[in-house]
Amino acid sequence: MAQFYYKRNVNAPYRDRIPLRIVRAESELSPSEKSYLNAVEKGDYASVKKSLEEAEIYFKININCIDPLGRTALLIAIENENLELIELLLSFNVYVGDALLHAIRKEVVGAVELLLNHKKPSGEKQVPPILLDKQFSEFTPDITPIILAAHTNNYEIIKLLVQKGVSVPRPHEVRCNCVECVSSSDVDSLRHSRSRLNIYKALASPSLIALSSEDPFLTAFQLSWELQELSKVENEFKSEYEELSRQCKQFAKDLLDQTRSSRELEIILNYRDDNSLIEEQSGNDLARLKLAIKYRQKEFVAQPNCQQLLASRWYDEFPGWRRRHWAVKMVTCFIIGLLFPVFSVCYLIAPKSPLGLFIRKPFIKFICHTASYLTFLFLLLLASQHIDRSDLNRQGPPPTIVEWMILPWVLGFIWGEIKQMWDGGLQDYIHDWWNLMDFVMNSLYLATISLKIVAFVKYSALNPRESWDMWHPTLVAEALFAIANIFSSLRLISLFTANSHLGPLQISLGRMLLDILKFLFIYCLVLLAFANGLNQLYFYYEETKGLSCKGIRCEKQNNAFSTLFETLQSLFWSVFGLINLYVTNVKAQHEFTEFVGATMFGTYNVISLVVLLNMLIAMMNNSYQLIARRAADNLRRHHQYQEVMRNLVKRYVAAMIRDAKTEEGLTEENFKELKQDISSFRFEVLGLLRGSKLSTIQSASATKESSNSADSDEKSDSEEEVARQQAAAGPSESGIALGSRGLGARGDPNLPGLSEQCVLVDHRERNSDSLGVQMSKRVCAFTSEKVVVEDTVPIIPKEKHARDEDASLDYDLHLKDTVSHEDYVTTRL
Repeated sequence: MAQFYYKRNVNAPYRDRIPLRIVRAESELSPSEKSYLNAVEKGDYASVKKSLEEAEIYFKININCIDPLGRTALLIAIENENLELIELLLSFNVYVGDALLHAIRKEVVGAVELLLNHKKPSGEKQVPPILLDKQFSEFTPDITPIILAAHTNNYEIIKLLVQKGVSVPRPHEVRCNCVECVSSSDVDSLRHSRSRLNIYKALASPSLIALSSEDPFLTAFQLSWELQELSKVENEFKSEYEELSRQCKQFAKDLLDQTRSSRELEIILNYRDDNSLIEEQSGNDLARLKLAIKYRQKEFVAQPNCQQLLASRWYDEFPGWRRRHWAVKMVTCFIIGLLFPVFSVCYLIAPKSPLGLFIRKPFIKFICHTASYLTFLFLLLLASQHIDRSDLNRQGPPPTIVEWMILPWVLGFIWGEIKQMWDGGLQDYIHDWWNLMDFVMNSLYLATISLKIVAFVKYSALNPRESWDMWHPTLVAEALFAIANIFSSLRLISLFTANSHLGPLQISLGRMLLDILKFLFIYCLVLLAFANGLNQLYFYYEETKGLSCKGIRCEKQNNAFSTLFETLQSLFWSVFGLINLYVTNVKAQHEFTEFVGATMFGTYNVISLVVLLNMLIAMMNNSYQLIARRAADNLRRHHQYQEVMRNLVKRYVAAMIRDAKTEEGLTEENFKELKQDISSFRFEVLGLLRGSKLSTIQSASATKESSNSADSDEKSDSEEEVARQQAAAGPSESGIALGSRGLGARGDPNLPGLSEQCVLVDHRERNSDSLGVQMSKRVCAFTSEKVVVEDTVPIIPKEKHARDEDASLDYDLHLKDTVSHEDYVTTRL
């Protein structure tokens, strides 16, 4: 296994070990560079600034150095969301590279704004291209800032980029054969597909659509439809395109959720893209809702606001219909249904009259249409029962009274289908399966009428039906009329959608038909395969003599596999158990042939019944469960439009940001940001303390020198007196003498090696009248680590030993706390 790592030396010791070594070593960082990157990681502003300044002067470090994780100092600052460090690094013209993309991915809005406003260096300050490594970039070349921002769906970042005038490349059509698409696909098909997917993922961003589209609803509709079509072509990325299509549909639905009044809702649903097509009478035709149905936007149509408007339009003349008792509803519908012939005649005579306008209401129109269709089915029932019987042996019988009554309905159905096809177009017409069913039904009725006319004109004689030809026009017309009756009865299922209980069942049945078609495709393949084999085996044993009945419909079945057509029938009916096993026997004593035939017949039944049939049941059950979960969804001018759209977009964006903040909670990024802020604050405070301490010490030293020069003459005259006072006071009180002339510091000359450092401390004292008086205190530390504190008014300590203990300190550069004890201020450094 060692050869998988590197070439192994034959004479190497420890043959049972796999020696390891680094084969892809990275460049090591110098200590200064490590310290520089570590300071950036901790947020030490002062140290980073110092390193950058030294780099400009001494060139000791590379300010664009990379840590073991492949991050530059700028990327580290972006990850920590330290805007001060980012601004500092940009001021020193560090290499930006993909920093903008990293900031967008981390969604650091402040960093994105800084990087967008940053001017790239030019001339000698520019990083040479030879030093820039593009091979290991985290982003592919097709990922632009606007595309990545759209992927993150960050509204603020997208707005910043759009204000800068960025653009998204327009993707070509899926089946585009231009030179660019063909060459790109030939060179690298994966990169071409990935690039298309990234562009569509950006275009499907809700924030980008809401910000840059004049008509977000239309954009979402068209984009979801296009993505759905792409999923059928780009099979490798089918799930990604379907998810993007659902995202667009959900965006349109969520945007419609922001409507607050019926006026806003009506403006949206009645809006048309082409204003020239708007007529006075068609300004309230729900054009945008029809467009949503055309693009199959189920989520949009089933949205509660949309359904509420549809319900108000549906029950226009019946306010409070849903709150009425069921008995009142039944009686009302029954009365309107009985009066539908009167309503129809009145509408034909005066369509603009009050009664004509009343009939045009959707609910009234639905009841009249349902009553009319039920009457048509009742007439079909009378025709099938032959209430008005004529001579059954007449080859060309004349139409009966019931058939004459059926004819107006058939002509009306045909006219309705033609009108629908003319208004909506052929493409929209054929997309609806019910229209296809109506087309077949009307075609059967037209064929029946035509054949009956031919039979009535051509055949007028009486002749027993048994002697008629198999393809007699009357026989064919009767068969087609029977099939048309079946389609007419099944057409009643479309009315189930008006009921909340029967509607999901009808939708589930429609979805199951697709599963049945898939099953039939596989079943037909299996059926044809076994039919071909059995026919090849039994073709030689066909019985033709001495048989009064031939085929599987005889009392004693025979010749079940003699022809291909007969074999197909036999195998089909065997699924229902209507074929006996003895049909595999032959007259000759060919047991091997019988065994092979019986085995093939049994194998077919096992495959068709056990495997395929159970697979069909599972598929139908899965479809029903899916539809049952989504049953509720499946059941349910320009300036004004733009004004409403602006309000909807604002509400949608505000709701999206609010929900994102609510659902986000505390994450690891929040803790990292808090840690970085605390670390930056710590280093900032330390830097301020260092600066204030050094300035105080320098001012104290200057004051000390001036004080010493002023007292040099007096010291020579009173040296003996001072020595006697020092001896009486002890070495612990050598320290500070503050006179009326100001702050003076004087050390004990008898103590060798003493040096002092002083700090000014402001102290506010309160008098009896509650007025604060600002007092200045000075804290001085000697090498003996003792401090004596005196106010501007000299203080005589009560206990010298206690004063020495309170004034003791552990000298350090960090100021920890200050405690006041009566007239003393003990400062711990």
